[in-house]
Amino acid sequence: MAKQARSLRTHELVLDAAAAEFVRHGYPRANLQHVAARTGLTKGALYGHFASKEHLARALTEHLDEVVGEILARHTATDLPVRERLRALCRGLAERVESDVRFNAALRLVLEEAPAGPEPPRILADLRALATEMVDGAVDGAEAGQAMEGATPAAALADLATVILVGAYCTAPDLERRGLAERVHELWDAVGEGPQAVRGTVAR
Repeated sequence: MAKQARSLRTHELVLDAAAAEFVRHGYPRANLQHVAARTGLTKGALYGHFASKEHLARALTEHLDEVVGEILARHTATDLPVRERLRALCRGLAERVESDVRFNAALRLVLEEAPAGPEPPRILADLRALATEMVDGAVDGAEAGQAMEGATPAAALADLATVILVGAYCTAPDLERRGLAERVHELWDAVGEGPQAVRGTVAR
């Protein structure tokens, strides 16, 4: 039992060390020798926990998907207007980036891989799908589904949520993305006077 507990602690230590390495260097330049040095393990001992850099990256992206699912679910069932739900959702994701090095690393990994992939990263696809669902639901509920003058298309507002989160992440002044949640909040404020969302339902 003690051996299992020690192995689990080492496993978690390796994940944190790998996350720090990926945050600093990205996938191509990440070095497993550096990860081993951070943990005090030999490279051979490190391979006893993860067979390759790819396996480490996969473990981190699985963590990302799990946490994103939890955050999306938490922001689905609220009574806030849709625009405020999207703002809160983006801020919640940004706060997790700041507080969770594994989440930060995994987001960097999926964004680096995105341009070469046939489909958008799951986090972006899920965020856009939920945002579209939120806005479509608001439109359907407005005056028996009649189109509202000045309404922002669902896809545009969904894309706005994605652009704000990814844009703030990619232009953060440091790799730890300190202050990311506040920057996301400020960006939502900056676009607040732009095209209006569903009148009376989504607008601030």
